[in-house]
Amino acid sequence: HLDVYRPRRQSGSSPVVLYIHGGGFSILSKESHWMAALVLARHGYTVFTINHRASPRFQYPAAVEDAQRAVRFIRYNATDFDIDPDRIGALGGSSGGHLATMLGVLDDRNNAISDSVINQVSAKVQAVVARGAGTDFRSCCGDGFPTRYVDAVSAFLGLARQPDTDTNSPESQRYAEASSITHVSSDDAPLLMLHGEADDIVPITQAEIMQQAYIAAGVPVSLFRIPGGGHDDTFGGVPNPPDYIGAMVTWFNRYLR
Repeated sequence: HLDVYRPRRQSGSSPVVLYIHGGGFSILSKESHWMAALVLARHGYTVFTINHRASPRFQYPAAVEDAQRAVRFIRYNATDFDIDPDRIGALGGSSGGHLATMLGVLDDRNNAISDSVINQVSAKVQAVVARGAGTDFRSCCGDGFPTRYVDAVSAFLGLARQPDTDTNSPESQRYAEASSITHVSSDDAPLLMLHGEADDIVPITQAEIMQQAYIAAGVPVSLFRIPGGGHDDTFGGVPNPPDYIGAMVTWFNRYLR
């Protein structure tokens, strides 16, 4: 399911932002993010907020496929929504940030063989903003990762908590395949990461290694650090944070307008 937030005033087809909520891949709460949607709608974006199949009942790649299906559905119905199908961005926080980054890095090699006309449409987005996102699940059981995060990732993958030490095992390959960092290439969408320096759920090192992977691939990337910031959508209510909302809008304006 998805909700649609439209700009009050619109001249021509508007750019789009697909918003994916967080919640450890297990919570369906697209209605709770209306404030972020309204901020972007006031800046001229048509915003779609979605739910996806949730863990533990559904495992990877179900949530990724649902996010891709949403992009394809929106793009296929661009005329009905009065949007520009070539200017679609993705925004998400925490687990939603991971799914947003996946939309920016995954390709569409297999979509042409689908029997569904919607699934034959590209699911690639043109810009991504991710807050507090995990990017490399292969390291999620190492030092610095709390039990809450490890449990959420393992439930999402439907695997035991500890990745197999054999990197060629099916379990290790699944951890790698579900990690956005392993798909980074030169044709990916520009990525802005918002991350609290005191995030106690997803360490900021996850954003730092993703930034380095993007730089190596030659793709525009920026890491917006929140000093003292935590993990939630207000970064733990840290006082006087830098203008991360302005940074988000500026990023989308740069790459979707």
